[in-house]
Amino acid sequence: MPAPARRRPRQARSVQMKQRILDAAAQVLAEQGYAAMTTNRVAARAEVSVGSLYRYFEDRHDLMEHLREASSAATMAELTAAMVEAVALPPRAGVRLVVGTLVDSLERHGPVVRALIDEVPMGSHQNALPQLEGQLQQLARVFVARQVPDLPAAEVDARVYLALGVTLNACLRIALERPPDLDRDGLVELLTDLLVLGLGMPPRGAPAAVPGREG
Repeated sequence: MPAPARRRPRQARSVQMKQRILDAAAQVLAEQGYAAMTTNRVAARAEVSVGSLYRYFEDRHDLMEHLREASSAATMAELTAAMVEAVALPPRAGVRLVVGTLVDSLERHGPVVRALIDEVPMGSHQNALPQLEGQLQQLARVFVARQVPDLPAAEVDARVYLALGVTLNACLRIALERPPDLDRDGLVELLTDLLVLGLGMPPRGAPAAVPGREG
């Protein structure tokens, strides 16, 4: 027998109640981790009854899915805005804007992303934000095509494919796993330079080649 559909809030009070529960879930997740994010703890933090929580959410997995959806939507909105701005910037500045935006967003949503990677069953960065890579790939293709129009299509595909893998993994490491002795902004700058080189763009401050001179 299929589970009964959760109630969809229609009135302002119901919408506020659902958001209050989600905010409480995010707080418990950030402070205690996914294993401790029980419906009882979330209801207590939200100062509502467990019965009220179950009017909107089936269980803690449902809570986690709502948090994931919200994090994914916010990250994609921020990245889309950054990509729109980036295409009008010089190449390196555009790449730097996108990389910085992604790191910022992953930091803001760190508890959700970390739980999806480390604690939720079958978690990995691919399904932590399942729409992220596909959307970023489309935006990156437009960006590269505008900045490096002479690259053959197959070369664009290859470079974007590898660059996305490097970007997602490196940004996750910078945002969530960075050792305290490593400078965050310095890592963002270094990743930007690596991507610029990989995408076939001139790196920051690269001098023009001078015939007859060595390295």
